[in-house]
Amino acid sequence: MDASKPFTDTTAADTSIGFDYQFYYFFLLLLNLRIGEKIGLEVKDDIHIDLSNGKTIFIQTKHSVQTKADGSIINLTERDKDLWKTLSLWVDVINSQSDKKAFLKNSIFQLITNKSNSANPVLVNIQGVQAEVKSIDDFQTYLDGLIAGTQDADVKKYMENVRALAKTHLSLFLSAFQFDLSEDNLIQKIKDRILEKIHLEEKVQDVYQSLHSALRDKNYLTVKEKEIIEYSFEDFNKHFKSCFKLGLSTKLPIREIQFQIPDDPSQQLFIKQLVDIGDVDSDDKARIAELTTHLLKLFNNLKEWEMTDGLLPSTKKGFDRNSVGLWTNCFRSVYRDVMQRLKSGLDVSTIDDEIKQKALECLDEMRRQTLKIEDTDLDIDLSNGHFYLLTEEKSIGWHYDWEKRY
Repeated sequence: MDASKPFTDTTAADTSIGFDYQFYYFFLLLLNLRIGEKIGLEVKDDIHIDLSNGKTIFIQTKHSVQTKADGSIINLTERDKDLWKTLSLWVDVINSQSDKKAFLKNSIFQLITNKSNSANPVLVNIQGVQAEVKSIDDFQTYLDGLIAGTQDADVKKYMENVRALAKTHLSLFLSAFQFDLSEDNLIQKIKDRILEKIHLEEKVQDVYQSLHSALRDKNYLTVKEKEIIEYSFEDFNKHFKSCFKLGLSTKLPIREIQFQIPDDPSQQLFIKQLVDIGDVDSDDKARIAELTTHLLKLFNNLKEWEMTDGLLPSTKKGFDRNSVGLWTNCFRSVYRDVMQRLKSGLDVSTIDDEIKQKALECLDEMRRQTLKIEDTDLDIDLSNGHFYLLTEEKSIGWHYDWEKRY
């Protein structure tokens, strides 16, 4: 390319973004699909929807990157080539039907574009026919004048093709014509639609990315197999429901959150209990720091899940209750014979060494447990951390006499 020539040829870019615009509008409509409907991409039109009442919506999408001086997208003008090419294309489809009247009565024609509207006379006249304030003769007279004043040969050819449609058929065609201008920000609209389906704002991006990737792959593979891209509501549910599970799932993200070890971690209650039963040496700073890390990782993730991911207090209570239940069953099991002997009058202080051994058995069993909160499996460090946290909160203990001691 000549270095002195400014890069103004955007034909390839225009074409690419046009295909993307079509895909994203198809994506949006796919999310709106209802039971009994079917949507297709590049089958009967750019996009089509077969409705449950037997009608078909034919959709043409037109995207422009051209802007006005203020940076906004250009208007859809009276002699806009995209507009007249689209109308002419639909007229060709109508003319190919053996029963044009029946076809028109069961068809809807939609033009979707990001171009803006400034009281386009073509659309104003069509709306006049639809509202029955203008006759089809009025529209034909308007169209005759427009053709006479049009210099662009292609646009004039498209206009003449529309004008040649029989009056009865032209009337039905205009009545079935719909347009949506300034249709833009499709990605955000898709995300808004996903939010309306899953009601979990924090999960929208995950579902969007999963759906986007799956739909792109499915469409590509379908075309590669020389098949048509068409989905019924049931097809969409079958192929893409797993994408929505990301939004409906209560799986919580495990985060690596920065924290600071207390200045004197040996003064933590859970460490004091572990020292007392002989699990940790009071001088083993590295081990004490490691166990404290497990507790803080679990504590900080719980707080983050509550503040960011919508973890309900009732779910947190259930999680605590389950862990306390596991501890209770183990505690009563390892101390069963001790409890019987103490009921017979045995002084607990006389069997302290035995009790410490039992405490270690209970602790070891709990350290083997892998816990789960909602749909999230916790690793062994986080699971251990929950038992340490419950110990710190005085919900559980290890020595038989822990409640009196601490």
